[in-house]
Amino acid sequence: MVGRRAYDFMYRTWAPWEAGPRSELARLVTSGRVPPGRAIDLGCGSGANSIFLAAHGFDVTGVDYSPVGLEKARRSTPSSLSISWVAGDLTATSIPGVTGTFDLLVDYSVLDDMRGPAQDAMAATVHRLSHPGSVFVMWCFYDEIPWWKRRGGRFPGLPVGAEQRLFGASFDIERLPEPAPGSGFACFVMTRA
Repeated sequence: MVGRRAYDFMYRTWAPWEAGPRSELARLVTSGRVPPGRAIDLGCGSGANSIFLAAHGFDVTGVDYSPVGLEKARRSTPSSLSISWVAGDLTATSIPGVTGTFDLLVDYSVLDDMRGPAQDAMAATVHRLSHPGSVFVMWCFYDEIPWWKRRGGRFPGLPVGAEQRLFGASFDIERLPEPAPGSGFACFVMTRA
């Protein structure tokens, strides 16, 4: 897992994922498949997904461990929107400032950045913050990234089947058609049973 200082540095200079709300999430919301409710953005960074959700009627909490990312999120939030920005560790047994459960949980490439016990701890956070009917949208680097492997490196991503191991006992899991299988990326929509 990349450390907090590295994320702080990227948020100060250039973070490649800062490109507005993610397309999969936007389609799920604008199509009505995921209706407004209480949402938490796990690893919200500079807040694009959180701001999008709040603009579409969600009551949003954004959590990140980068104070620089959270400050960018606060500055980017239109005054017409109210979002709770919380500094927190997604692997902790509780996150001060985060209470109850959520109708929508969003993770864009946080869980896949963790290994071993940290991954299990974040999965426990998802379970703790969800209730029957909650939707968990998880976008991740999945398996080995083909373009990285061609360059001679190994960027592991989330191992195939890890979504079942971590969430299959409590969630119905659907893999969206995009990003396509074999691309090295995946987006899952999981509904808590």
